[in-house]
Amino acid sequence: MRCAGIVAFNPEIERLRANLRATAPQVRQVFVYDNGSANAQDVRALCEGEFDNVHVIADTENRGIAFALNQLLAAAHDGGYAHILMLDQDSVPTEGMCDELERHLSGDVAMVSPFILDRNRMTMEEYRAMTMPPLERLTHAAKHGAITSGTLNDVEAALVVGGFDDALFIDYVDFDFNERLLLNGYTIVKDNRACLIHEKGKSEKTFVRVPRRGPGDKIVWQPLYKLGYGPIRCYYQARNRVIFWKKYHRWTGLEGLTEIPMLMVLSLVFEGHRVAKLSAYCRGIRDGVRMHIEEYRK
Repeated sequence: MRCAGIVAFNPEIERLRANLRATAPQVRQVFVYDNGSANAQDVRALCEGEFDNVHVIADTENRGIAFALNQLLAAAHDGGYAHILMLDQDSVPTEGMCDELERHLSGDVAMVSPFILDRNRMTMEEYRAMTMPPLERLTHAAKHGAITSGTLNDVEAALVVGGFDDALFIDYVDFDFNERLLLNGYTIVKDNRACLIHEKGKSEKTFVRVPRRGPGDKIVWQPLYKLGYGPIRCYYQARNRVIFWKKYHRWTGLEGLTEIPMLMVLSLVFEGHRVAKLSAYCRGIRDGVRMHIEEYRK
């Protein structure tokens, strides 16, 4: 039996409506955790006024996405659900996505991720024309890893590894959780036959092209995208990558850290509010270094 969990914070109501219309028919129940939204009344009116199987869990302040995800896990556990589909407020599952993902959620497989179709980077036609292996086993938590949105998770396994780290607040929350799953012997797979329509930041294509590995490990030159995050998100992007390295470097090496310079360059070269963002990155690095973080032990 499966449910879905959606974290909402000041959502665009029409986008949230599209999410719920796609999600509600695919699960027994949808839990929406409202993280202190300014439009909380509109969120509740939509969820409980238009859908029979959507329940709102309301908070009065924004405690971060990690805290919200843990509340959704608790709701799934208390409701007797074995599996939970985690979603961002603006993600839209395609038809049959949950059924496809659940085919693989057994044994030591604790998480199944769909293909993530970023609506700012790719069309559905381009996705359908791609040549990919139908199923991939993900061996890294962060590098080509699974973001939380769209994943179908084994509730018991998620709770066994401690759920999500509240201290991270936002950014790298998913990869920190993934790493603990992997280190505890669980498997994460990606089903490219299932597709989630998603949006990573406010991605915009730049004129720069970089080499990336495509299907069959063939090197292809692809556009570099700027993300358009604000200074607060820049802070957590830097701080939490440092924290991740301090916790897991024995297994992950420099994974996460190597992205920080590229993120800073993208913001400084292609985006506005450069001084504020550079300051946020630097404060994030400083605070991550200063924080007392115990190395993770299995």
